[in-house]
Amino acid sequence: MWPTRLPDHRARTVLISGESLKLAQSIEALGIESITTQADFRLPKPVAWHPDMQVAVLCDGTTFITKENPLSTKLRQLDILTIETAAKPENKYPKDVLCNILAWEGGTVGNPHTIDKKIMSVLDGNFVPVKQGYTACSTVLVDKHSAITADLGMANALETCNMDVLRIRPGYIQLPGYNYGLIGGCCAMIAPDQMVVAGSLENHPDGTRIQTFLAQRDIRLVELVKGPLTDVGGILSLR
Repeated sequence: MWPTRLPDHRARTVLISGESLKLAQSIEALGIESITTQADFRLPKPVAWHPDMQVAVLCDGTTFITKENPLSTKLRQLDILTIETAAKPENKYPKDVLCNILAWEGGTVGNPHTIDKKIMSVLDGNFVPVKQGYTACSTVLVDKHSAITADLGMANALETCNMDVLRIRPGYIQLPGYNYGLIGGCCAMIAPDQMVVAGSLENHPDGTRIQTFLAQRDIRLVELVKGPLTDVGGILSLR
């Protein structure tokens, strides 16, 4: 299986932030191998470890990685070939979000003015433009027809792709260095019927609505750590 945000089977290996040892231990306690990022301090320090700032995966599995990122060696060992971005990331927006794009079988959403030009060059007609540069961070895909986001523009764009979108309140997710983090950075699917979250949904005012949204789709939630919801840059299934 190629890298994906919506695995068809239970993931055997995932890409996660290398900043938290506890996060990796929690993933491995589920019987899933973890491949961890290294800090890329060309990015802003709060997101230097984040997978969704270093890697972009298109709906066909094509995998882009920020230019001169050593993570490509780890992925190559899993027979995952990567394409480097044309530009190098920088520590200020919008030069930090070169890889921040949300893609699944039903479409691709992103900001055409911030996505790396090499990624933009291979996108097809299913691309939906938005103003949000932190596209992947802002939204968690639940299945091919459902998503959760606090971003109004993202919600509107996803609905044009015939997605059922749960709109939640912004905030209530920690990301030290910023006012708050985003839902796509703290949640991820690791199987068609299982989502993991960094933190406890009881700490979000829309936690019950999120739980209901997932239950309606027969999706079980696993809290990797207790405490506040924390944006860790998402979790990407690799195989």
